[in-house]
Amino acid sequence: MRPNSPRPQRRPRQRLPAARRPKPGQRLARSEASEAACRAALDAARAEAGDAAEHAARAEAARHAVADTAGRLAAAQDRLGALEASAPDLDTAQARLDRAQSVIDRTARERAELVRRVAELDGFIRSEASLGIEEELEEVRGRLSAARDRARHCEAEVRALVRLRRALEDARTAARDAYFGPVTAELRPLLALLHEGAELRLDDRTLLPAALARSGVDEELEILSGGTREQIAILTRLAFARLLARRGQPVPVILDDALVHTDDARIEAMFTALHRIARDQQILVLTCRQRAFEALGGERALVRIEDVA
Repeated sequence: MRPNSPRPQRRPRQRLPAARRPKPGQRLARSEASEAACRAALDAARAEAGDAAEHAARAEAARHAVADTAGRLAAAQDRLGALEASAPDLDTAQARLDRAQSVIDRTARERAELVRRVAELDGFIRSEASLGIEEELEEVRGRLSAARDRARHCEAEVRALVRLRRALEDARTAARDAYFGPVTAELRPLLALLHEGAELRLDDRTLLPAALARSGVDEELEILSGGTREQIAILTRLAFARLLARRGQPVPVILDDALVHTDDARIEAMFTALHRIARDQQILVLTCRQRAFEALGGERALVRIEDVA
């Protein structure tokens, strides 16, 4: 019999009437036959059930198979979760598809329009070809050749003008250096009497003072005080007079009511500058401020009025 199979139920014995009861020998024979049948059924059941060790091995293999299947199922579920997490949003993917499709549709429409336009241009070219387009092309070529000739002439003229401009700039630079160099050299010691280490920048176009450089900073002449501008103007005149005197062309320097905006400290420095130039140059100072020019020194002119009868 197979394991866990239901056992056959025994039916209760029915007593037979005495006339029908088997004899003892018959009962023995029947019992032996029944026993033999039971043994045969038992052997058949055992053969069908197989060995117990084999059943245990098969059960162990089944358990391993179940465990392996469970592991693969868990791994598959993990992969499924990862794929679901990384999967694109369906609505987003649909939107991208719609956008791409719209681009394709628009490109197709544009291509069809271009094909139509090309066909129109082909027709236009064929129609124009019969209207003397070759003659017009030759005329355009002639105008182009003339324009190129004019362009070459203009280029040659531009090159000549550029060379002339460079020559003029070089000449102006040389003249400026020849002019400004000596003037700056004569002006530097005079300017140092009032502003130590200062330099006066001259305008190369107007040849006039333009800025005063002090401590590395250029100060435009317009932003300087009235007294400073007045002092620079007088010192510049003295420098030019000194330069002319060195070249054998002395000229007198006449100052009429000058230094009206100069303070007491700077006016004495200006007096020193006047005396420095007056050693080789005649300087006339006209003023009605006798007290302010008391420290100037020099010779004072004597004016005498006589009555001529």
